[in-house]
Amino acid sequence: METRDNKIFKKYKAARNTVRREIQKEIKRDQHEIASQCKHNPKIFWKHINSKRQRKSPSDQLKSIDVDGSSSSSSSRIFI
Repeated sequence: METRDNKIFKKYKAARNTVRREIQKEIKRDQHEIASQCKHNPKIFWKHINSKRQRKSPSDQLKSIDVDGSSSSSSSRIFI
């Protein structure tokens, strides 16, 4: 925090809470819309479900780049 002034902190908390409430309202609104459409359009429902599911482990998603251009030695690779 930039300052320890109590007035500024209270303003920050009020703004933070307002933003959190608005975000939660929007999430609920989106979920309600998905729930109301799932009977007629199950693709939207499953797209939402799959977006919330856990992905594969991060090590499965690593991409490697060869530093020196050769692919024979594993010590010359950088993983991102």
